Amino acid sequence: MVVFAGVALATTAVPVLTAIVRENGLSRTVPGVLAVSAAGVLDALCWTVLAGALLNAGGGAGGGLDWPWRVGLTVGYVVLMACAARPLLRLLLWRTRLEPSLRMALLIGFALGSAWVTHALGLHVIFGALLAGVVVPRERGGTLDPDLLRPLLSVASLLLPFFFVLSGQSVALNNMTGTGWAALSVVTLLAVTTKVGSGTVAAGLGGLDRHDARTVGILLNTRGLTELIALNAGLDAGLLSAPLYTVLVFMALATTLLTQPLLRLNARIATRERRPESARSTAVKPYAG
Repeated sequence: MVVFAGVALATTAVPVLTAIVRENGLSRTVPGVLAVSAAGVLDALCWTVLAGALLNAGGGAGGGLDWPWRVGLTVGYVVLMACAARPLLRLLLWRTRLEPSLRMALLIGFALGSAWVTHALGLHVIFGALLAGVVVPRERGGTLDPDLLRPLLSVASLLLPFFFVLSGQSVALNNMTGTGWAALSVVTLLAVTTKVGSGTVAAGLGGLDRHDARTVGILLNTRGLTELIALNAGLDAGLLSAPLYTVLVFMALATTLLTQPLLRLNARIATRERRPESARSTAVKPYAG
């Protein structure tokens, strides 16, 4: 429970963060690039820790296996996917003349099969789908084939609303009494303080000025869809109760919605901080002749 709470507080939604960075014109700035890079590293660490917590909890079909067996089989499966699945996919997708519809069906079937394997090992199905996406062959520039990416994005846009519906069904609004709303306030304040504070301090130690350091911390506070996926995994594994799941879902939504107002507030603070400096620089020095 404690480990999962740490994951819930530390997770950053890279897709949502990327969209916010782009909309605010921060894509080519140091704070924007640093925030996206740090979010990627944080998410990799969080998913690794979450996988260990789920394996230790023994959820899914692999609950009958001992913990060392689940860990060993999981590591073996990751190695197999990295060493064998990618060359096989490259052979099937690039060296054979499959129709685009068949290539898309192959990728979807591959992702579903990988999700089933991770579920059988005691992990959440999202880990299998995530691993399948990682091992899909890339173009020379590190991007996916556009002919494959476009239909996959269409399928994702079609299925994403169903995920939100399923996530919303587990939200227990009847448990949000006075105690629940108080817990939500405390958890949200803790989430914002720890994420913005740690991001700001780390960016400041890295050499950024106060404004840019605060920008990095605020951007890292974005949780969004990634947080909801992690919360669903914890709920399915029995690591979260329904009331705590509800509180953390509202926390994820609140912290994501706070990102844009906090960025505007930070810009105003930076403007106020620059005014005294500009006033001092333009002040007329007394004549000493």
